[in-house]
Amino acid sequence: MAALINKVVLNPLLTAPLLFLLTLAPENVREPTLLQLRSLVSTENISKAVTALKWLTAIGVGRWVHEFASELAQNNFRFSSEKARYYWPNEIAFITGAAGGFGSLMSKDLASKGVKIIAVDIAESLPSDMQKDPRINYYRCDITSKEAVDDLAKRVQKEHGDPSILINNAGIAHEHRILDATPASLQSIFGVNIIAHYYTVQAFMPAMLKARKGHVVTIASMASFVSPAEMVSYANTKSAALSFHEGLASEVRTVHNVPEVKFTVVHPTFAATGMIRKYQEDLKKAGMHVMDPQMVSDAVVKQIVSCRGAQLIIPDDHGVISCMRAFPHWLSQGMLRLGERAGAKRRDGQA
Repeated sequence: MAALINKVVLNPLLTAPLLFLLTLAPENVREPTLLQLRSLVSTENISKAVTALKWLTAIGVGRWVHEFASELAQNNFRFSSEKARYYWPNEIAFITGAAGGFGSLMSKDLASKGVKIIAVDIAESLPSDMQKDPRINYYRCDITSKEAVDDLAKRVQKEHGDPSILINNAGIAHEHRILDATPASLQSIFGVNIIAHYYTVQAFMPAMLKARKGHVVTIASMASFVSPAEMVSYANTKSAALSFHEGLASEVRTVHNVPEVKFTVVHPTFAATGMIRKYQEDLKKAGMHVMDPQMVSDAVVKQIVSCRGAQLIIPDDHGVISCMRAFPHWLSQGMLRLGERAGAKRRDGQA
């Protein structure tokens, strides 16, 4: 429904021509149209429709201006694109968590554009379809170890060159309550989901700064904005991932003075990946939408190819969740309670 509203009801390309036809079009066009309408609806309703079209057009144009200004701000208010500096068959993308889920899809989709892929994971090997792709090179690495990441970075730079694209995608989730969280589970989830981002950026950012060229993609989550019960540690790491993205972009811009390097943070909702596969049916029963993970890969690859940075909410009609912390408490807590009830139903079904 939200997508329909955005694409149709709030689309000035549709509402503005209708408004023009009913108010400003040449008389020989406008009057026959109004005459035909009056045979179907009352003059009063036509007047209301004109007023509605004025508001919808104004809101739609305002939304376009907002989106344009936001995109510009996320690219250091630079109108120019870096596209001329990228030739995809010469580019190298370093992707963590590449053996499955979003990582495998992004690896294959970027490889199809000609990009050389450095696929990183802790799995013994890649799926067979990825192994057959000559542009995908697999390296097994524990990214929670700085020593291991640094050693791999040296090997990659020696064997392939410096990556111009870094996608911090690897992520794990633990479904546990705060009082039940163990030191091992906390160390693992924070290690993979956020601390590893520091290690990969420390390994590859210096070359990007020197070349004044690069794109760092951070795969966060809608959990960056809310903390669901029994998934607090996961939400903590995804809030940290958003903060990391924002702080890194700020440091590169202000401390290093390299506005050419781009940054994108991605907030998917539930997707049918291995991470949530065992919960998928329960989520659907609770009324939650579980999307095709290809949507995320498509959005990320499109953003990378645009050579522009952005904050991606996927699907885009879930953007209201990113505003929840700005809502008054009675509204945000009311929305959270609805989600908590759905979660309670899921838990009751498992009991």
